[in-house]
Amino acid sequence: MRELESRLTFRLSVLSKLLDQQAQELLKDTEINLTSYRILNIINTFSTVSISDISRFCGIDRAQVSRSAVDLDKRGLVVFSNDPTSQRKKLVSLSDTGQALLAELHPRFLARNEEFYALLGPERRAALTDAINILTEHVSE
Repeated sequence: MRELESRLTFRLSVLSKLLDQQAQELLKDTEINLTSYRILNIINTFSTVSISDISRFCGIDRAQVSRSAVDLDKRGLVVFSNDPTSQRKKLVSLSDTGQALLAELHPRFLARNEEFYALLGPERRAALTDAINILTEHVSE
């Protein structure tokens, strides 16, 4: 057991799975899953964005993002439009229904963040943010 606990990447992987499970629990009364929620958040952040950009920002395979976006479109949560600079590229934006859903869900996830911030305190939060940035940059190279 100690050997596993000493492996940073193992512990980060376990934590990631636990966070995903907890986040999915916050979505249990909705018709969307965590991937869809993340995609909606990215679209909300940028107003209008391409599938490729969504994939890059959330680290999800482009094909999976595309499938999820099509499903979100069928549910009336997003709308597709043509990119004026590229005939092949489609852009995605939130529909009014998608914006309303995010407005309903956003407080749940903000409360979770605030809970984590309170547990860590300002110094640990800053240190954790720095550590995440360093590790993300390293594995992205």
